Amino acid sequence: MLNLTGQLEMLGLDETKRRVTAEGATPAERKRLLRRVEVTHELMSELPAAEDLSFLHSGLCQTCLPHSRPAENHAIWRRRSGRFSLLVQPGAVDTSGGEPRYVGVPYGPKARLILIHLQTEGIRSRTVSLGPSLSAFLRSLGLPVSGGPRGSIGAIREQSLRIARCSFTMQWSDTDAAGAERTVISDTRLVDGLELWRASNGGEWSATVELSERFHEHLRQHAVPLDKRGIAHVSGNSLGLDLYTLFAYRLPRLQRDVHLRWYALQGQIGSNEAQAFNLAQRIREVMPDVLTAYPHANVEITSHGLLLKPSKSAVPKTMLNGFRLVEGR
Repeated sequence: MLNLTGQLEMLGLDETKRRVTAEGATPAERKRLLRRVEVTHELMSELPAAEDLSFLHSGLCQTCLPHSRPAENHAIWRRRSGRFSLLVQPGAVDTSGGEPRYVGVPYGPKARLILIHLQTEGIRSRTVSLGPSLSAFLRSLGLPVSGGPRGSIGAIREQSLRIARCSFTMQWSDTDAAGAERTVISDTRLVDGLELWRASNGGEWSATVELSERFHEHLRQHAVPLDKRGIAHVSGNSLGLDLYTLFAYRLPRLQRDVHLRWYALQGQIGSNEAQAFNLAQRIREVMPDVLTAYPHANVEITSHGLLLKPSKSAVPKTMLNGFRLVEGR
């Protein structure tokens, strides 16, 4: 096994080591760069433990949810990746004494982390706790879990409700044996029910959801393995999470290099309000942390997009013993 210096040189991070000790680096920059070195070393030198395994449906790895709160709660969200497209239609809830209201599409990093938690636990059981176990999951990623008007619990409850009420349409365009094009659609809610309540002191909350039978079976056929330690490093950045899960899905399946241009990435993981060149700048900014979270990812930034090259999996296949998984689409 390579020592730390050898690993860093292999990953092209020897320059990072130099910058960490450079006199011109600010304390915040040195701290950030040192953290990248530490995370890279951990991921390269230690295999993930069983509790580090996480999963996400391959369709949700190829596309994304909104990065910020949509302007309208009733608007349908759409993203496309090649022959696959994702439509998220917001649901409604009844209000006491008023008209039913749309809850909106889930958005931001917390929605993504909830989906990863739901599907990781959903591999084992259709019934999933979003209360204490989600809080423990978020804490294990280094995220604070707090109550009160500005606490994270309120945001977690809101995103959980949005996920529970939305309908997800996953659509593939395919060809049959005769070469004729056909469309395969899976239109379903991720969960069948959601129960939310607070303890009497208001400081804790619990929730139980049951994955819909249709989605649960689909998930078990199309789950992509992720390393929770890598997720933790980009957990506060929705674009970083999208890139990490996209790479975890695409890179191990590549037989040759693939160039994803900025306009194509805009349709997969961009925001409605952002132009392709804005997305390119944001990707350049977050890419060092994404490659730290997935050190085996062989990706280059070009002037026109991202060059993806065949890479080792984020999670070695030998770590998946005991999980009934097959290759995703």
